[in-house]
Amino acid sequence: MTANLAHIYRHPIKSIGVEELENASLQEGRVLPFDREWAVLHERSKIGAGPDGRAAGWGPKINFVIGRSAPELMGVTSRLLEDGRIALDHPRQAPLEINPAQDADQRRLFDWLRPFWPETAPRPTALVRAGERALTDDPLPYVSLIGQASLDDLSKRVGKDLDRRRFRANLWVEGWEPFAEFDLVGKTLRIGEAEMQVRACVERCRATDANIETGMRDVDMLAELERHYDHRDFGVFCLVTTPGRIGRGDKVEVL
Repeated sequence: MTANLAHIYRHPIKSIGVEELENASLQEGRVLPFDREWAVLHERSKIGAGPDGRAAGWGPKINFVIGRSAPELMGVTSRLLEDGRIALDHPRQAPLEINPAQDADQRRLFDWLRPFWPETAPRPTALVRAGERALTDDPLPYVSLIGQASLDDLSKRVGKDLDRRRFRANLWVEGWEPFAEFDLVGKTLRIGEAEMQVRACVERCRATDANIETGMRDVDMLAELERHYDHRDFGVFCLVTTPGRIGRGDKVEVL
């Protein structure tokens, strides 16, 4: 069966919203354009912001407002608008549009997030833009990928239809056997005009417990992965080695 690229997702603000794309232009050694371009720091963050509003450096996800600490954030959807503003939606909040570079709009974002952020958690302090490195969970500029059959298999075992967006992967491939992507570590894929090397499996965290529609935890995902597969991995990290345009429906080839 021919494998095809079925979905492309990016996350303009780390852990706060997911956006589906029709296509994207990949660059060598870079993440999906505008993926985790922004992130919210909190009062316990070890990362600062420079005078240009960019993060002083890459840091682990504990430095940011994330879904593991606030599962309702998983219910946020987002769109990066042509003028650089970001539109946000959530089932429990009125829609919001912000210019992420403006202080006043950053404060509006923090007010908008307040119902989802636990009182016991450190207070959000700044919305920062990525510097040389995107504000992803891994310091390397990976694009993440999952086979749809892997999700179908997990959903069947869990007994619940799991929305793919809860896993925050960039690319979803249809046409492989369940977990075939794990066997591709070390190999190169061609998708559309681009090529990428599969580098490592993705170990999951508790952010995936949350239902993308409600923002409420409805699955103990780590326990389910361990129970059914004896590990916590779901998806793989890829490094773009040849730049090019990719689009939904493109053929996925193993080179």
